[in-house]
Amino acid sequence: MQYGKIDWNDIWKELMTTQQRLDKTGDKEGHWNKRENAERFWKRTQENSERTDSTLNELPLTSGSKVLDIGSGPGRLAIPIAKRVSHVTAVEPATGMMDILKENMEKQGIDNISCVSKRWEDVDVENDLDAPYDVIIASFSLGMPDINEAIQKMQQVSSKYVYLYWFAGTTPWEKHSIILWPALYGTNYVPGPKCDVLYNVLYNKGIYPEMHVFSMDYTNYFSCMDEAMDFYRDRYVIETQEQENLLRNYFRDVLVQENGQLVEKGISTRVRISWENK
Repeated sequence: MQYGKIDWNDIWKELMTTQQRLDKTGDKEGHWNKRENAERFWKRTQENSERTDSTLNELPLTSGSKVLDIGSGPGRLAIPIAKRVSHVTAVEPATGMMDILKENMEKQGIDNISCVSKRWEDVDVENDLDAPYDVIIASFSLGMPDINEAIQKMQQVSSKYVYLYWFAGTTPWEKHSIILWPALYGTNYVPGPKCDVLYNVLYNKGIYPEMHVFSMDYTNYFSCMDEAMDFYRDRYVIETQEQENLLRNYFRDVLVQENGQLVEKGISTRVRISWENK
């Protein structure tokens, strides 16, 4: 295969399709539809607020900016951004995440966020959005089956800046799956597409972005092993007692005791990919 003829979007789609086949929950948003998981995610972001502050400081925000936050979650970025700009549109498909976002808006008296409860690929540009947007953000929310189509829609509603955040290398949760999959399901686990594929998709579209690599701690806190198992069962389908035992024994070895809690610790390498439309 000649390098110049590689269809990087096909590679993205193939890896995403493989991920969907390997998704034992059958619903990639299912984990975040559950309120307790959305609450845990929100709590973790508040305990690691320095990363949020760093992201806010690198975004070209002004008091008159209109911002589109794709995959907003419970409002890690949308909430503080709304306090600095004119308007935010938050796109989030998971019901648990959206519920927490709306509660956070009410608690903090924020009324300049419009919520769109859809996947990005299902968003109707004319009816769901208020384009154009000065700044578009997709922070670790690029689990879209066709990334070329997703970026094309972003470009369609962008008036200036696009900031994408994604992964480089194997993530801590993928490392767990690589180890667990053969034992649980008798097959190998294939990690999803990373920033190398994304960059080449952009390059082939004539977009030559800036890239900044950084590390981020990944932690989960649990009061006991039963709470941890409730969390991890959402990521794996456990149908037999043997699978239950395998999962429990694995995470019993992985989790560490810290201040009376069980903690999962990891470090992931992440990338900010950004460009300006002129």
